[in-house]
Amino acid sequence: MKERSPFNPKIVYGLIVVGIAAFAAIIWVMAYGGPEPRQQKELSRAQMMSPAAVGFKGLVELVGQVRQAYVINSTAELDFDDLLVLAIDENSRSEDLSWVRQRRAARPTLIILPKWRTVANRRGGDWVTAIGPGAGNRLAMQLGYRLAIRDNVPPGSRATGTNFLVGTDMVAPALPQVIEGEGLVPLLTLPNGGALLAQIEGRPHYILADPDLLNNHGISDPARASAAIALLDALNATDAQSINFATFTDVAAVARESASLLRLVLEPPFLAMTLALIVAALLAGFHGAIRFGQPRREERTIALGKAALVENSAGLIRLARREVHMSTAYAEFIQQETARAVGAPPELSGEALDEYLDRLTRSGPTFSELATALEKTRDRESMAAAARALFQWKKDIIR
Repeated sequence: MKERSPFNPKIVYGLIVVGIAAFAAIIWVMAYGGPEPRQQKELSRAQMMSPAAVGFKGLVELVGQVRQAYVINSTAELDFDDLLVLAIDENSRSEDLSWVRQRRAARPTLIILPKWRTVANRRGGDWVTAIGPGAGNRLAMQLGYRLAIRDNVPPGSRATGTNFLVGTDMVAPALPQVIEGEGLVPLLTLPNGGALLAQIEGRPHYILADPDLLNNHGISDPARASAAIALLDALNATDAQSINFATFTDVAAVARESASLLRLVLEPPFLAMTLALIVAALLAGFHGAIRFGQPRREERTIALGKAALVENSAGLIRLARREVHMSTAYAEFIQQETARAVGAPPELSGEALDEYLDRLTRSGPTFSELATALEKTRDRESMAAAARALFQWKKDIIR
């Protein structure tokens, strides 16, 4: 009676399939389960490409209609001479901002500080709700500056330009945020003297303390939108061809951020290679689980038997190219075999035995002639022909 296996093949195959699916799910969650880098809290941040009220997507689109506007998505694109407009938020780091300033030491750069603390609006979508100013205080302190909210500015007051911005004026926003500190040169000031825009002394780097002058909410006023274009033109380099905007919150953090290896192998162009490796692994597993026919028995390295021994010996002789040196030994072997077969006197040897065998020749060459011809051969083909002739002489004698 055939003994049954304790394992049900269907259950085993099912466990294998479930295991593979679970492993694939774990890999997928590890690669894509977490939030996208730099997209967490997107609605509550004053990002350059955010459509929220505190974002600057409207400014990018506005500049694109009247000037050449480019959006940066790589730190390799920082090395240009035209103006860079970089919006930062309350989560930015001062060392990252210092890295950007060093990278663009002699190039015009406008840094927009955050102002409003916001949360996602209950309406969803791109709406945000402002819960009050003060989002940029911590970052300003790390940079060595101070921010302040001027709540005593009358509505409709205008901020006027100084230094090379003389002649530029804009309607001051509600609750304007001003900046103070050593090494700052005011460029756009309120009637009471607070600086909305200042230049870092010695470099073409500018800090906009109040983002309401350029954000989506601010440029909804046509007059302020026109003034925003004039302001960016004034801050740009001489003979500039474009105005550039950073889409990332933290430029230096993006440079340091390592790419996810799992996402790299699960997305084009490496996805094709990953799929090919998976298919190859499945085929290898299938080949290992199912044999095609009876397994082949492994042969011995050295076969048994006299025929195998002769074949191996001949193979060694051929490998060493010693065939032509075996002619004398083969002639002596034929001599002794023939003498034993015909009953030659045992005391005969050497030339005497050769003469005795020559007398036995009925027709054709004698033994001595054939043996001498064999010993004089110098190549494999002639030696084989002489050996066959000598062997045939032996057959003719002893038959």
